[in-house]
Amino acid sequence: MGKIREKIRNMSIRKKIILYTYLVVTPILLIICICVTGYRYMTTKEEYEEIQSGSVSSLAASLDIIRQDVHSLSLNLAINQQIQDIFTSSSANRLNSDVQLWEHNAPVQFLEEIIALKGYIKTVSIYPENGVFAYLHCIDMTSYQTDIEKIRETALYERALKERGHGFWAYIGKGSSELYQANRGEKLVLCREVFDLSKKEPLGFLTVGISEDTIEGLCGNAIQGEDETVVLFDHYGNKIIAYGRQDEKIRDYIEEKGIPKKASALTEYGGDSYKGLEFFWEGIGSEGWKVCKVMPAKGMWYFFKDIVYIPLVLLLGVSLGMLPLLLFVSNIISKPLENVCIAMGKFRQGDFHQKLEVQSEDEVGMVASCFNQMVVDIDMLIHKNYIMVLKERESELAVLQAQINPHFLYNALDSIYWQATNVGDEETAESIYELSQLFRLVLSQGKDWVTVAMEAELLQRYLEIQKLRFGRLMDFEVNIQEEILEEKIPKLILQPFVENAVIHGGENGDKSYKIDITGRLDGEYMHFEIRDTGAGMTPEQLRRIWEEDTSKVFAGQKVGRYAVKNVRERLELRYGKDFRLAISSEINQGTTVIVAVPVKIKESNYGNQIVNSRR
Repeated sequence: MGKIREKIRNMSIRKKIILYTYLVVTPILLIICICVTGYRYMTTKEEYEEIQSGSVSSLAASLDIIRQDVHSLSLNLAINQQIQDIFTSSSANRLNSDVQLWEHNAPVQFLEEIIALKGYIKTVSIYPENGVFAYLHCIDMTSYQTDIEKIRETALYERALKERGHGFWAYIGKGSSELYQANRGEKLVLCREVFDLSKKEPLGFLTVGISEDTIEGLCGNAIQGEDETVVLFDHYGNKIIAYGRQDEKIRDYIEEKGIPKKASALTEYGGDSYKGLEFFWEGIGSEGWKVCKVMPAKGMWYFFKDIVYIPLVLLLGVSLGMLPLLLFVSNIISKPLENVCIAMGKFRQGDFHQKLEVQSEDEVGMVASCFNQMVVDIDMLIHKNYIMVLKERESELAVLQAQINPHFLYNALDSIYWQATNVGDEETAESIYELSQLFRLVLSQGKDWVTVAMEAELLQRYLEIQKLRFGRLMDFEVNIQEEILEEKIPKLILQPFVENAVIHGGENGDKSYKIDITGRLDGEYMHFEIRDTGAGMTPEQLRRIWEEDTSKVFAGQKVGRYAVKNVRERLELRYGKDFRLAISSEINQGTTVIVAVPVKIKESNYGNQIVNSRR
């Protein structure tokens, strides 16, 4: 990544314009292409689902027609009065003596005409419960069971009794001997037990069989792929028939579990192997039949492969079409800048009379104007440089002299201290020692920042010297919390306030006073307080501290550059607005000064600037 950034930084302006334009425009084009693709994906998927749902609805309508025809035929046979007379006849032997009893006593000719007209009805059987011979008709060479006792042993008969007159559908496979002695083809059979009006006495057992080929032909029209299956369910959710080449395990799952409550992937059977199936179904009639179409779920790529090429062509076309335009625009911008670079190169070689022609007032024109002005200014600075160098050397000498004098004075005091000690003048030696230590702390090896411990020691030394002057009239106490002793603060931000407390405390004449200095940690700030019991100030004097130069307020007691106003300026320079300086005072009650600065302020390597690294 670093190499790429470096390579981009080293590109020409012209190449950067082209690159950045593509970096901005390409994501927008991609978003547009994604939106277009997403929209087309949704519409294509909806059209696909509508087609599948339409095919299932069409299949359901066709199956409903067949179902209604067979159901109506079965119901008409069940309620036909002539057939009812046969069912309720007590002269079974008499009826059986007539070889054509059904032709003579029931509308079988009409029934056979309907069977021939419909075409898909292959078998019809009527088994009276009173011993009358059964009516058995087929058009596909199927051989019936003639004995009703054999029929009564079948599961279909038992179910027909439980249905209490309602018909139900069953799949009869080829070769099945449940209803037929020899079944010549797969069939869907509607079975119905006919009861008397009280629904207590069974009268006869009816079956109407239709060829599975007819159903499969209709299902085949709805199937569009080899991996699709159509399943027909009755109102109980039991499978009537399944058609298609779908995996047999899934067909068995459908037969066992039935239709899912909503169209979703199969997850109950076979683990993950059968996830990703789609279900489309439609109800058939009022009996609760459902026809369900099962197919593998079509993934995004199935739809994208047909729709994604248009957004891609759009993206490539716009990207390539932008290139000539970007080359033209970048040349307009970069050419004047190239002229500036040529002029700057000549200027670097010593030609200080370069001047560019300003042809516009845009940013490039402003660069040219600034270059012309820079050439003039640098030419002037070159002439002034010698004078500036001389002044700088004089300034360095002055600074060196300012450093030599304080150190010389400190060394001289140290020599006087040892002389007083040698002659036995302990009091004078102690005073000189305190003064020299105070002077050493003030110097602080030229540092602008000192620890709180060093500042506290300076105040201690200063007050001990003043104690020698005022004697018992003045008392003091310095109490700094240990947690902040190693934190750093600007040098001499507390001493000026202590000095003012000493000076104004003595204005009460012979009255004694006390100075208390405290320091503690208050959250993320160091809180310092200087309190004295001296003469105090009036509200007017307190107001003038902030409005006027401090030297006027404390006339006759000059504090120098460490006065109140100067301390505030130093705090603003180092802490900005992140500090607190407050002064409160009452006449004959004393004065309190509060200074609060942040903890963890580190010195920067650049002059007196600071970086706040508070944690």
